[in-house]
Formats: sequence, C-alpha cells, structure tokens
Amino acid sequence: MSYLILLLVSIGPGLAWLWYFYRQDKYAPEPRSLITLTFVAGMVAVFPAALMEFPFRSFIVNPGSLLGLAFSSIVFIGIPEEVAKYLAVRWSIYRHPEFDEPVDGIIYSVSVGLGFAALENLFYAISFGIAIAPLRALVACLAHVSFSGILGYYLGLAKFNPLQERFLIGQGLIIAILLHAAYDFFILAPNLSAYLSLLVLGLAYRFLRQKIEETRLIKS
Repeated sequence: MSYLILLLVSIGPGLAWLWYFYRQDKYAPEPRSLITLTFVAGMVAVFPAALMEFPFRSFIVNPGSLLGLAFSSIVFIGIPEEVAKYLAVRWSIYRHPEFDEPVDGIIYSVSVGLGFAALENLFYAISFGIAIAPLRALVACLAHVSFSGILGYYLGLAKFNPLQERFLIGQGLIIAILLHAAYDFFILAPNLSAYLSLLVLGLAYRFLRQKIEETRLIKS
C-alpha cells in the first residue's frame, strides 16, 4: 500500500496539472494518445538529465561560493534538464502532423515538463521521504510547467517560422535555462531567502499565461 501511496502523491499531481493545461486548448484539443506520449517522453528525459548531472553532484551541493552556485545552477542543472526536455519534445512530437498550430508547442512541452516532474518527484519521495511529496507536487510541478511551457511557446513559433527556427529555439532554451537556474539558485543559496525562488516561479508562470493567450490568437 505504501508504494501505491508513493505513486499517487508523486505522479498523481503531475497528471492533475496535465489535465488542467490540456483543457487550455479548448477549440482543437490534441489527441490524448499524443499527450500521453509526450508525458512519457518527459519521464524518460529524467534519465539523461540525471546522467549529465550526477558527476557534478558534489559541486552542486558544495559550490564554494555564490558565483560557483550560479555557475553550477546554469551548467549542471538548468542546461541538462531543459535540454533533455527540449529533446523529448523534438523527438516525440515536433514533426508530427498534429503539431499544427503554435499553441501546440506549449501544450506538448507542458506535457513533457509534467512527465519529467512526476518521475523526478517520485525519486525525491523515495530518497527523502513521502513528506516532501506535497510541496514538490505544487511547487516543482509548477516550475517544470512554467519553464517547459515557455520553451514550448518558442518551439511553436519556430515550427511555423522556418527561417527563424534555430534562433527561436535557441532563444527559448536560453530563457528556460536561465529561469530554471535562477529558481534553483535561490533554493540552494545558503544566505539568501528561498522565497525568492517563488518570485522567479511567479514571474515565469505569469509570462507563460501571457504567451498562452497570445498563441491562441496566432494562426499557423
């Protein structure tokens, strides 16, 4: 029973968030099979991200200075996780015919981000105990939603602007990486308030909501 509870409190919130964002595309909702595919792709993306992060774990935990922490937050957290999620979108859905309007970039990227968050939450709950699950269900899921969704906005633009595709993807990756790094930096910085990470998260989520509204008005 404890394993079932562990799964429910770790992965269940990710599925609930997924349903909420799935309903944002009211007029032409994406096939549920593809939403499931991208959610699973996000879960798979946890493993390459973890492999890239693992050799530098000690430096992430003990960076030596705030400058070192800023560097590790970008290079050893932001880049591996956001690149892994980007590749999950790219390989699973980016060229699919159902990715047929800019808002789909947000929907599918959010799905990938929530799959990533769900499995990551499960590993955290196994490592640190089930008590950590409710907080991560709210904050970590929303963080991955925001960073992945912002990248997805640029992926949606990129797909339908082939002359600017690389530039737009690069722009989206840089923004997602920097926001993710800032979020983790304030969580890990010993002499700064962790509440600053919630400020970063709030700004990222507000930006994402604005982009969702904008993409609803864009016709591919």
